[in-house]
Amino acid sequence: MLSTLRAALALSPVRVFMFFASMMGLACILLIPPGQMPDERNHFARIVQIAQGGFVGIKLDAAQAGGYLPANFPSEAELLNSLRFHAETKVDMNELSALAARPWDHRQSWASFGNTVIYAPITYLPGAVVTFIGRHTRATIIQTSIMVHVINTVISIALCTLAIALARRGVLYLMLLASLPMVMALNASCSQDGLIFALALLTASLLTRINTFDPGSTRFWIGIACLFAVLTVSKPPLLLCSLIPLGLFPAREWLGAGRRKYLAVTPFVASIAAFLIWQHFGMTPTKVQFLDGSGTSDSGQVHWVLTHPLSLPMLAYTTLKVNLGHNIHEFIGVLGWLDTLFPAWFYRLVYVTILATLCFCAYPAIRNRALAQNGRTVLVTVLAMLLAVGAVYFSLYVIWTPVGAPIIDGVQGRYFLPIAPFLALLFPLMPRASQLSPSESTQRWAMLGMTAFLCFDLVTLTGVLAARFW
Repeated sequence: MLSTLRAALALSPVRVFMFFASMMGLACILLIPPGQMPDERNHFARIVQIAQGGFVGIKLDAAQAGGYLPANFPSEAELLNSLRFHAETKVDMNELSALAARPWDHRQSWASFGNTVIYAPITYLPGAVVTFIGRHTRATIIQTSIMVHVINTVISIALCTLAIALARRGVLYLMLLASLPMVMALNASCSQDGLIFALALLTASLLTRINTFDPGSTRFWIGIACLFAVLTVSKPPLLLCSLIPLGLFPAREWLGAGRRKYLAVTPFVASIAAFLIWQHFGMTPTKVQFLDGSGTSDSGQVHWVLTHPLSLPMLAYTTLKVNLGHNIHEFIGVLGWLDTLFPAWFYRLVYVTILATLCFCAYPAIRNRALAQNGRTVLVTVLAMLLAVGAVYFSLYVIWTPVGAPIIDGVQGRYFLPIAPFLALLFPLMPRASQLSPSESTQRWAMLGMTAFLCFDLVTLTGVLAARFW
């Protein structure tokens, strides 16, 4: 019996994560009905457009952007609209059956999806490939969307698993982030957000491998530059995270690093170039004013910010005071159209688990200062992450909030998920990849605790989704 327990405790983080992530991903695929994630229809519309070869969208007029899709492509109102914002409502099986039987129409008509048409096609490509296959194998529209959910889930979990396998800092922290219900629900949707998070997790994981004795090869830095470029064109605020490699070496090493210092600059340069290229060819030609007529104005808001700089501290304070608590819940998991909450005890459990995980990951450096990350890396990483968070708030203040409003509108906790993995760079370096602690016995107990949390995570996620929709 003791040998069995010892073998169970010795399970690697990679195997444990892969098992529970697969189960949670399957639960989300099976239990979340079509169209029941934020902007699901518009993300699917962008995927269909890319599958048709429309890598750049179309701007019809000053108020409409999107493209020409099959004439019977469902509107948001047709995607089980009675469920949205009504937590007490369950799936109407007759409505679902009728929707599930709808085939792809060969005729085309205009469809508006202005909030997703501006997104670069890269992270939509897996979904576009299976959509192309679905349309040419007589799958229905809903069957095709489920195929997209499956491929996004598989690729996202695979990338997260790879990240956990390669990481040498903060492995338990990365594992916890990748297991949050919000992440799992995004993975199992048509949204690009699940893949963006997985790519951010992989990027952070690769950066945790950099140290004085292994500064990274030229090919390594080219790969990091490509990853940051993809992240930036997919979510522009992540451009600020590409500054993090500039702080990976102490100042004395930076001055004498030779060619290496130019390699560390490559991610930032590549990110700026990628952003400018997509902005010119893909974003500017299709951008429309969001919420036109409600007091929003991109140029007007920028002008207001520039002429009222002293109002910004109060704007930040008021926004955080009003929305921070709910944004933290959304970061952990508020599913559906932000109408599916978890029990209060579950959020408290996640708070405790996050705090315990951060303490566990930092403890080896507290016990042995020689293991601590260098101060330059800590400073640059924290600063870059804060700038990225600020960029999220600023972008939503510009595009989604009435000019001069005292609170920033439209901020959701999930927007900060791709920024969070880079915090792993602050933790001490482990001797081997995917190692949680220098002590084998400590690692076993940490894995036992994480496995217990993942059991609660899986059961609670499944129960909440089943009770909410079915």
